[in-house]
Amino acid sequence: MSATQWRTDVQGLRAVAVGLVVAAHAGIPYTEGGFVGVDVFFVLSGFLITTLLLREAKKTGTVSIPQFYARRARRILPAATLVILVVLAYAAWQLPTTRLTDAASDGTWAAFFLANVHFAAEGVQYFQPSEPSPFQHYWSLSVEEQFYLVWPVLALLLVPRLGRKGFAVVAAVIALASLAWSVHAAGENPTSAYFSTPARAYELAAGALLACWGGRLKGAASVVAGLGGASAILGATVVFSDATPFPGWQALVPTLGTVALLASGAGAPTAKLLAIRPLRYVGDISYSLYLWHWPLIILAPELLEIGSARVEMAVAVLAAMVLSALSHRFVEVPFQTKQVPVLSHGLRSLVLWPVAVVLAVGSGWLTTGYAAHAEKVRAAEAEAWFAANPVPDTAAETGGPPQVQRELRAAIDIADRGGPIPAEVIGKDIGQDRWQKSYPDCWANYGDTRVSDCELGEKDAKKTVAVVGDSHAGMWLSAFDDLGRERGFRVVPVVKVGCAPYPVQHRGKKMTQAECDEFRDWSADRLERLDPDVIVSTARGQLFMPKTWEGMDRDEQWSEAVRSTAESYREITRRVVVLGDVPPVDQAPADCLSDPDADQGSCLSDPDSRETSSNALTEKALDGTGARYVDTQRFVCVEDRCPLVVGERVTYYDVSHLTESWVRHVAPRLGAILEPLV
Repeated sequence: MSATQWRTDVQGLRAVAVGLVVAAHAGIPYTEGGFVGVDVFFVLSGFLITTLLLREAKKTGTVSIPQFYARRARRILPAATLVILVVLAYAAWQLPTTRLTDAASDGTWAAFFLANVHFAAEGVQYFQPSEPSPFQHYWSLSVEEQFYLVWPVLALLLVPRLGRKGFAVVAAVIALASLAWSVHAAGENPTSAYFSTPARAYELAAGALLACWGGRLKGAASVVAGLGGASAILGATVVFSDATPFPGWQALVPTLGTVALLASGAGAPTAKLLAIRPLRYVGDISYSLYLWHWPLIILAPELLEIGSARVEMAVAVLAAMVLSALSHRFVEVPFQTKQVPVLSHGLRSLVLWPVAVVLAVGSGWLTTGYAAHAEKVRAAEAEAWFAANPVPDTAAETGGPPQVQRELRAAIDIADRGGPIPAEVIGKDIGQDRWQKSYPDCWANYGDTRVSDCELGEKDAKKTVAVVGDSHAGMWLSAFDDLGRERGFRVVPVVKVGCAPYPVQHRGKKMTQAECDEFRDWSADRLERLDPDVIVSTARGQLFMPKTWEGMDRDEQWSEAVRSTAESYREITRRVVVLGDVPPVDQAPADCLSDPDADQGSCLSDPDSRETSSNALTEKALDGTGARYVDTQRFVCVEDRCPLVVGERVTYYDVSHLTESWVRHVAPRLGAILEPLV
């Protein structure tokens, strides 16, 4: 747009959009729904790009596809590529090798503008990723660029023949089809729908429809549209949360709000407010700010280690503002104003596309290679340390069950002496050392309300042990499987991830209360029909429970639920055993073990946690029920410390679940404890 046609309120609206996104990611109160700022960007992009395409078609009678992509290259690629390169360089310097490798892969997908496809395929939960990718925010850039693979071509084919109105009809059809798909996809697969270009296309098409209309509201209508649009966007920011199905029809709220603000025209009171200079400046740097804010928000706290989450977040946001101002001034502006020789002039800018890909892919390759080299160096240093510092053999000398506490104490002693991560552990994919890999058909996933018939242990044995609970029951299946084969009993799992066997309220993101309750009802019927000799139950302590429910606090809810469940089990069999829970570790095991500065001491954890405190409640609640309680914390902790590495074994594969190899290792000791009880 020319200077006379440029609407300064649009820059202010960009500032609002990026401000909402940054506020939500920074955890500012009452901005949990700030992710709608991305939807504002989508509408703005559809509006501005379509306006330019229509103007070009009117002026020249056609649309130049090469010129379109040359302009996009100058606008998008320099800053986006710079951030990828800087983040990968930081990753090589500071991140654990596990995250470094993932970052290299994510950066490559981002460079090809396929980040949304990649994250959807990986099943990334946008609102609660376990280990957020520093490139996760590139999903929205990918959606835009995928949309623009089609949009200018449609403009080239349709506008010269059908005119503005005909193109508007096509845009309306696309918008309606996309909206219908979005509503369907958000209900069927929310994770995939969030990143989906077809599910988001109607937002860009809405902006395009406004551009096709080309008019502006006047008088009272302009005022009402401006205020209504602003209220819709801000209302969605306050009311929406990570529990809101999205995009679906809910994304219509910020979408139509943005359309209304744009339609109100530059003379509306809201437009004049948006046009104030500070907002316009933030709008100028909004693209760079969007690119920089996310990696800084998730990576800066690890580097700063100030101890105050609020201070760390404030520093991260301030740093993002500074870097955004610099990259706008010295990267974005030179390319957009054709100050860069060759690459910023005409169709020669098209070469930026392959250059950006080569730089990102090459950096990812170098980063991955560095990770492999760093692991070899650490492994060699570890071997040298253990050669110079022999450790006593803690294996059982009697041929009986392992002396687990003795092994744990030895591991803590090594940690106190500064022992490195053993070479056998460095580079090991502990994420694969999980119970689900061995028993894929023996548990109910999210969305399931029953378990397929599954038998472990000695399947022809007369004695049956039912193992009931959530994933913290599932992780003990390998122990019961081994014990059943050795001691002659059948094991039947009744396990659903995220759903405790006790009738407590759950507020998880991946499962409704009704789904968990339905599984519990099925479990009760299953146990009645199974009539097992022994029921063993356990669950992660107080997971996803609300603070209060029907006049009871969380502790009271848990205690009452455990007691009532134990009593109901005792009506089925005399032998009921409840396993206590294990505490979570302080950081993701794979990250801790692969950190450049990691040693066994840095991977020690404090057992103090909600899970630990719930154990005392569980044990007390069982008084008088006839059910027996077994402490499992003894298998991972000694007093107030829990080692992640014991000998050459790793105890946890994620922050709360034990590795299958460790569970099998302690199974004989668990069997010795259970034998007099069952």
